[in-house]
Amino acid sequence: MVIVVQAVASALMLSPLVTGAMIAERLIADAGDPGIWPVLVAGLVLLGLGLMLKASADLIAHLADNDLTLILRRKLAARLRGAPLGWFTDTSAGRVKQGMQDDVTALHHLVAHSYAELAGAVVTPIAAYAYLFFIDWRLALVLMAPLPVFVVIYGRMLAGMGKDMDEYGRVLEGVNSAVVEFVDGIPVVKTFGQTGRASAAYRAASDRFTKFFIEWARPMIAPETIANLAVAPTALLLLTLVFGSWFVSLGWMQPVQVIPFALVGLGIGGPISVLTSNVMALQMANGAAARLNDLLDTEQLPETPVPSVPTGTRIELDRVSFGYDADRMVLHDVSVAFEPGTVTAIVGASGSGKTTLARLLLRYADPAIGQVLLGGVPLPDVASDELFRTVGAVFQDVRLLRMSVAENIALARPDASRAEVEQAARSASIHDRILELPQGYDSVIGEDARLSGGEAQRVSIARALLLDPEVLVLDEATSAADAENARAIQTGLSALVSKRSRTIIVIAHRLDSVAGADRILVLDEGRVVEDGTHRELIERHGAYHRLWHAQHPADPLQTAAMRNATAGGTR
Repeated sequence: MVIVVQAVASALMLSPLVTGAMIAERLIADAGDPGIWPVLVAGLVLLGLGLMLKASADLIAHLADNDLTLILRRKLAARLRGAPLGWFTDTSAGRVKQGMQDDVTALHHLVAHSYAELAGAVVTPIAAYAYLFFIDWRLALVLMAPLPVFVVIYGRMLAGMGKDMDEYGRVLEGVNSAVVEFVDGIPVVKTFGQTGRASAAYRAASDRFTKFFIEWARPMIAPETIANLAVAPTALLLLTLVFGSWFVSLGWMQPVQVIPFALVGLGIGGPISVLTSNVMALQMANGAAARLNDLLDTEQLPETPVPSVPTGTRIELDRVSFGYDADRMVLHDVSVAFEPGTVTAIVGASGSGKTTLARLLLRYADPAIGQVLLGGVPLPDVASDELFRTVGAVFQDVRLLRMSVAENIALARPDASRAEVEQAARSASIHDRILELPQGYDSVIGEDARLSGGEAQRVSIARALLLDPEVLVLDEATSAADAENARAIQTGLSALVSKRSRTIIVIAHRLDSVAGADRILVLDEGRVVEDGTHRELIERHGAYHRLWHAQHPADPLQTAAMRNATAGGTR
């Protein structure tokens, strides 16, 4: 539609040049010719109609661009939502940001401008040359001579640009990754006074991009200049005057016939030059489209078309091995069951696979070997909605979305009433803090709601309370909190674990926080090396004993007794 409307508009917008030539001819023949007024009015009407059609073409193209942007970002979000955890481990944040933001934006020129510009660049010369051939075919042929020069030069330029488009995408991804990493690390580098060193990676990425871009663009400067000069209005006017004067001297043309060529010739090079000035944007849009196709082809965790309903909420890992890539396994042959109504703690040194195991329970990825079962049904055969209604989690790395606090709490239950949301917040010990925000529960995270890490953690606990899952995974929920926030978080967690039928799985680094658990699993390099209660594991003098003694140099049993006497264990 844009091409058709713009084609008509481009032809009509030549009317001032054509009517100007007609009026000039009449005035030269008869300075008082009243016939110029109808020609002038007709030219103005046609110009107005052309401008209206051009505006319509631009509007249609921009509406289409807005629709495409929305569709692409929704499709990308849906595709990335279904990607396995390993994909995010292997993919830089810069690539995701480039795809979701920069590459989608780069398509703006392709959709909103290129179709109209292409139509104008094709139709305007055709209409102009048709009119000029009607006046005199010989001079029209002269004015067509620069076009083959332009086409040949630009064809070679486009081929040269296309060869390095993949490399352009890679160096731009490097800049995006460096920006994300630099911003994420600002608090740390400022703390240690290493701002200059931290920004070095960003400067290096920017320098690489600058060097590549200059080397990419430099060979095209001279040919692009020559090509644009060939079809420039001044070049066409010079050809018109030189050859027009010669043809008049030979008696092939009348002097007045040169006027249309002088005027209409000025309108030939303009649309072509506009198109060529945007060749770089078109090439970038093509590269962006290719990268978006790659993101839209991201591998997905398979969803069963006919889901099975679990029988109960018992979770079992059956000989599970998992790695983020084939050469780096994180879990090795893990077999363990979590019974309803029990509290099981998973402990181990950093990097032992605790968080990976917890995330497999929510199917962040599928095991490379073995299977995870819920109620006797493998997780791939359980509908996602059923899985996430049954298994909830509170992770140490809290992520709140840029929406209201109430919407963040109700993320798992969007149909929850405000009263239910507020009750969950009270149980998580965050209600009073939310009321202090400028808009209360309607305050938007990142705008008028600024929460500390501990406060954000309590919001995530309120979210889990509102979901009320039968199985709850707690991953280092108080690891980053100060003493005051830790107490408030523990209060919220107490509300979560108070339901006796709920299965609780606690990932912990501080062993005294889980000493009262029904069962403790000890992971070491992705394997379950010990399984038992706190007292049983202490008495074995194995891996758990070493971990406990590292945190509690005093007598371990005496420390445990004091801990249980004062806090009553995890329950």
